[in-house]
Amino acid sequence: MTTAQIIYEQYKVLPKKVQNELKSLINGENEEETMPLIEQVAQGLREVKLIREGKLKALTLADVFDE
Repeated sequence: MTTAQIIYEQYKVLPKKVQNELKSLINGENEEETMPLIEQVAQGLREVKLIREGKLKALTLADVFDE
């Protein structure tokens, strides 16, 4: 079973209200968010690739809190 299948099986047992909230987070329907979740994940992956290539400085948790 793939990770996606496991996540979907867990999603199916959630209450309808929670399913709808999760869908809105994934689709970026929440107006308070500046960027949809899927775009945030994609941006994070791009940053990880840049860090691995040495083109972007890795930050510690303390650095993030200082920003």
